[in-house]
Amino acid sequence: MVAGPAAGSRRGHTDRPADNEKKRIAMRVFIFASPLLPAALLVAGICAAAPARAEPTIDITGYGHFETERTGKRVKRPKTASGEVTPVRRRRLVKKTTTIFGQLDRSFGIELDLKGFPPGPVRLTIRTLHPPLTNPKTGRTLSASEYDWDVTGRRSVYFGFTFDYRWELAEGSWVQQIWYKGKLLAQKKFKVVVPLN
Repeated sequence: MVAGPAAGSRRGHTDRPADNEKKRIAMRVFIFASPLLPAALLVAGICAAAPARAEPTIDITGYGHFETERTGKRVKRPKTASGEVTPVRRRRLVKKTTTIFGQLDRSFGIELDLKGFPPGPVRLTIRTLHPPLTNPKTGRTLSASEYDWDVTGRRSVYFGFTFDYRWELAEGSWVQQIWYKGKLLAQKKFKVVVPLN
């Protein structure tokens, strides 16, 4: 004895032609999608497993007393003690040291390697912490000089300071810092000593 609808009855029967067509379409979609499924899962796994982009870092590769050849073109930078900076065309490390003799035309600075930065120019903020310097032309006294500079290179990038004026010869601690997007990425401390003669 069969429970439920009698044989041949349409009530409760699920193999109607319309239902069969829906099953065939669903099966085709599943068969069509199933070869792509492993590839989609693989891509999703790779994306999830990919490491996050490394944070930019800066290595100080050289520091001390440098001889420099400047371009001669002064660039206005109002947040510096002198109000200007002069780009350097060439430089040569004379002595690796953190003790700098404060003399006119003497340069000191740092060489850097930049790692993990996006391609193209990057804007760095160069900040020098120094004893109070009073510019006689403006009457302004600063204990920190800073300016922004766009850098295209990634290896052996130089930033430094040259004693151009007698009022810049100040003994004490000088710290050169390199900032990127509000983060301090490198710094080097120097001791400036001014000879008596």
